[in-house]
Amino acid sequence: MDEEQRKREIDFLEYELNEIEEAALRPGEDEELEASYRRMSNSQRIAATLNEIYEMTDGDSDMSAGTILGRAAQSIQGIVSCDDTLQQLADTLADIDGMLGDFNRELSDYLSDLTFSEEEFYSVSERLDQINHIKSKYGNSVEKIQEYAGIKQQELDRLNHYEACKKEQEAKLSALEKQLSGLCEKLSGLRKKCAKQFEKKLTEHLKDLNFADVRFHIQFEETGHFSEKGTDSIEFQIAANPGEPVRSLAAVASGGELSRIMLAIRTLLAEQDHTETLIFDEIDTGISGRTAQKVSEKMALIAAHCQVICITHLPQIASMADSHFEIRKTVEKGVTHTGVHRLSEEGACEELARMLGGAAITDRVLENAVEMRKLARQFKNKK
Repeated sequence: MDEEQRKREIDFLEYELNEIEEAALRPGEDEELEASYRRMSNSQRIAATLNEIYEMTDGDSDMSAGTILGRAAQSIQGIVSCDDTLQQLADTLADIDGMLGDFNRELSDYLSDLTFSEEEFYSVSERLDQINHIKSKYGNSVEKIQEYAGIKQQELDRLNHYEACKKEQEAKLSALEKQLSGLCEKLSGLRKKCAKQFEKKLTEHLKDLNFADVRFHIQFEETGHFSEKGTDSIEFQIAANPGEPVRSLAAVASGGELSRIMLAIRTLLAEQDHTETLIFDEIDTGISGRTAQKVSEKMALIAAHCQVICITHLPQIASMADSHFEIRKTVEKGVTHTGVHRLSEEGACEELARMLGGAAITDRVLENAVEMRKLARQFKNKK
């Protein structure tokens, strides 16, 4: 804030704190005053009711409770000598008479103290109004108001010592920036060290997936600002053909190539990655033979750590799956329906045979399909 705004803020805070300080609030005072106010404002009603009760319990009337109890006590005492078991009843009645006497004495004392002056009532009312006014502005209890005052006092101290606070915060900021810069530099160093290993291992996996002359590179750049990921901006770059410069992966790779590159990355990070399900579509685009076999083997390695769903038309890839689902379109009454159903082992071999041999499935083709399933199981069991 500018100097003028700071001064306005100081004036406002000082006004609030002075108002709270002048009120001289005491914890619990508002509750005590409210109780006194209720008693004073209802004093006539209280006095009338208590006097009526006093007349009922200890009045001059022959029908007062005290008079009747006294007579009853005398009467029962006169027949105790006739039957010793009546003594307990007589004692109980005497206790009741005594308790009523104690009650009447306390009631008499309360009525004696019930008097108060108009000046006292006015003083209590005025003090309550002052406290309620402060409560309406700064908190609904004395404790909340005092807590509010403490917070505002800290703000006032900070504004009164603005330059010192600013320098202190700038020093803290500078120290944190230095610490954070060191951590980012350390993080970047670790990344660059791992990047070299990552480039080398990923290139080997890509060559297995029909990227014969591939070059893979991880480009590092400084962002110039801090983030939760440090100060590195990282881009994966690739050159899939000889003589081409490395360029951004997103800019040069086709859909099928991206799928295979992702497969290579997932294979490399299979044990560290915690993704629950991976879906590969068009991963068999432009590949066949040994490359397709390598793709299926790498997918099997990934499937040991997460669920892999693959849509494929290549028997080499399909044969490696644990479960097979056939997707088929049918037309009924001019409406196209798509159905998905799980294949049995026999059904899976028949579909593999259809991939291998086309429409005509001979015994030799079916034997090849069964053999492919057998080899796939052997590979997975070995791994």
